[in-house]
Amino acid sequence: MGDVVENKEWYVAAYCPEGVPTSDHLKLRTVSLSLASDSIPDNHLAVETLLLSVDPFLRGTITGTVEGLFISQYELNQVLTTFAVVRVIRSKDSNYSVGDLLLNGYGLVAEYSIVPSSHIIRKIDTSNGISLSDYLGSLGVPGFAAWLGIEVLGDPKPGSNVFISAASGAVGMNAGQLAKIRGCRVIGSTGSDDKVRLPFISSTF
Repeated sequence: MGDVVENKEWYVAAYCPEGVPTSDHLKLRTVSLSLASDSIPDNHLAVETLLLSVDPFLRGTITGTVEGLFISQYELNQVLTTFAVVRVIRSKDSNYSVGDLLLNGYGLVAEYSIVPSSHIIRKIDTSNGISLSDYLGSLGVPGFAAWLGIEVLGDPKPGSNVFISAASGAVGMNAGQLAKIRGCRVIGSTGSDDKVRLPFISSTF
């Protein structure tokens, strides 16, 4: 790989206050990105994106208003960010080496990027046979949120009833499975009948 790459990235072209975002709101562009060593600040990494997590919170970041939100709005022309599995291709941090697979908590929705090592959540151990995608699901933020709600806060006892709202979401599906493992009777709700009929929902509850 050369020192300069033609890098594809998704950015916010226009706000979408209502409805489903389209290609009028989110656009793809190609920009030149230097991966040369002197272009990477200390305690930063040059990484290649392998997997991205498309989470519901992203919808709220492109409405153009901060009313009622706990997260910041994107600026126009800003590249989207989300959780990502990345591979290190150059490193300016002695804690990380070329080839390391990492879970990035603030990954750019782009093929390549320069990221602060402080954004890295964890290294990924490839010897355990766990799928990389699981680090964005059951072993990522959705799984952790579900574990916190069921195992730490809820602490349901075997035989008890557990109600899961938004059961078709990533957190809800994990929460329902954790409750069933505990021997609970799990009841889930979704926003539509179509979601109820999804195969992975009917098999979870």
